[in-house]
Amino acid sequence: MSTRINPRVVYLPTHAIQRAARRFPTPFFIYEESRIRANCKRFRNTFRRYFPNFAPLFAVKANTNPEILRIIFSEGFGADASSEAEAWITRRLGATGMYTGNYTTADEFRFVLNTGCFRLNLDDASMLPALRKIGVPEFLSFRINPGISQGGMKSLYLAGPDAKFGVPTRDVVAAYWEARALGVRRFGIHAMTGSNVLDERYFAAVAAKLLEIAGKVKKAIGIDFECLNVGGGFGVPYRPEQPSLDLDRVAQGIRRVFDRQCKRYNLREPVLMAEPGRWIMADAGWLVGRVHVVKHSSKTFVGIDAGMNDLPRPAIYGAYHYIAVVGKPPRGRKELVNVVGRLCENNDQFARDRRLPVVAVGDLMAIHNAGAHAYAMGHNYNNRLRSAEVLITRTGALKIIRRAETIRDLFRTTNLA
Repeated sequence: MSTRINPRVVYLPTHAIQRAARRFPTPFFIYEESRIRANCKRFRNTFRRYFPNFAPLFAVKANTNPEILRIIFSEGFGADASSEAEAWITRRLGATGMYTGNYTTADEFRFVLNTGCFRLNLDDASMLPALRKIGVPEFLSFRINPGISQGGMKSLYLAGPDAKFGVPTRDVVAAYWEARALGVRRFGIHAMTGSNVLDERYFAAVAAKLLEIAGKVKKAIGIDFECLNVGGGFGVPYRPEQPSLDLDRVAQGIRRVFDRQCKRYNLREPVLMAEPGRWIMADAGWLVGRVHVVKHSSKTFVGIDAGMNDLPRPAIYGAYHYIAVVGKPPRGRKELVNVVGRLCENNDQFARDRRLPVVAVGDLMAIHNAGAHAYAMGHNYNNRLRSAEVLITRTGALKIIRRAETIRDLFRTTNLA
């Protein structure tokens, strides 16, 4: 019996990539604007069928290119920011959103509050003394650690006793009591407990737990919640045989939970918020490199001009990314290869023991699902330079939205510059 292939995983704008490779040196990231916009509309509209006031936020950490953010903000998304730089670019682009830092310095809190762009979401009540000194906002939310978690891999589990994030459930009432005593008048509640989750039931379970906690807080100290943020974690398939997340089923499940829990705990219904990043951008971007070495050793190693400095997920997590040899059909003769980069580390390998069409020096390779947590997680180890980013616009034009780094860029902040 043949395995069903998920078209969202294997989709590739082949002709645009080939045009880009003729114009620009490899490696480069390439993103498709029409796909980004379609993902935004589908996410936003699916939830608004069940929650007319739904307020989506984009997880800026997933992709911070200003041109990408402009597109997403124009589709009705706010920003989920988690650092000073992410707050800075959000303000620069005229957007608003929610700031969720963890173990945040007083200086960063001051910067974020001074932007006037963000609802503040605290990782823990231990940060309240800093706010007392800086200035207490009218609105405040807490990130909760409800003790339940899922993720595409163990390192993406973001709640439970080993997680550094969030207020433990035993301390939640005290946290909100202290915040109200400081002068906070409007409240939200938030959880982000896992990343790349493909189980539709999970998000309703998170919402149910948050509303249960909200009910306990209301009973104890009498506050209602203005908004409830179920966080991100909306998963995408990385392997061709994986199914996509059924977003309508997710939204329906959360709707049923809201109806039940708000009635049960006598809660005024809060505005639902969510903060996808990967779901919006992952399958709208590709890392494109060119084969420059084919080494026949104990294995066949295919060396491309990109590396783990461009896309660290396989090196950090052992993550799988689908790889296409651009212009060569996936059917036909194949060979077992490792696809590797140029860094002086053995974990600089995008794929191990992968069956691919027979590869030759000069071929283009596209690494899929590189629109999120790829460039944004990149680095300069081995003094490798970070690659350019290209946008395929809605008209099909190619637009450089970030030039490639130069060696001069790399040393600009030193005394040598």
